[in-house]
Amino acid sequence: MSDEVDRDEQTLALRDEGRSFAGIAQILGLEDAHAANAAFNRALRCRSKSQQEWLRSREMTRLDAVASRVRGRDDLSVEEIIRRLHGVKQQRKTLFRHVNL
Repeated sequence: MSDEVDRDEQTLALRDEGRSFAGIAQILGLEDAHAANAAFNRALRCRSKSQQEWLRSREMTRLDAVASRVRGRDDLSVEEIIRRLHGVKQQRKTLFRHVNL
């Protein structure tokens, strides 16, 4: 197994444990949260269709929870809330990229 494939698999496992992409990036020495998200999606796409559907469903549940928490924060500016919700929207789009629904 190549180092990249192994790292992608580790990313998928850590995300399944509930780790944030920023946390995963730090643990695995990746550049940033975006790199961890990309690794997660690469590993996801190597799974069977049924596994992909299950993993996507779990990830959507996580992203819904993140969006709810962000919306409920009164310590963030409106601009910061919008920025963070945009990030969640981008993660959702990436999650379903290359899927024939």
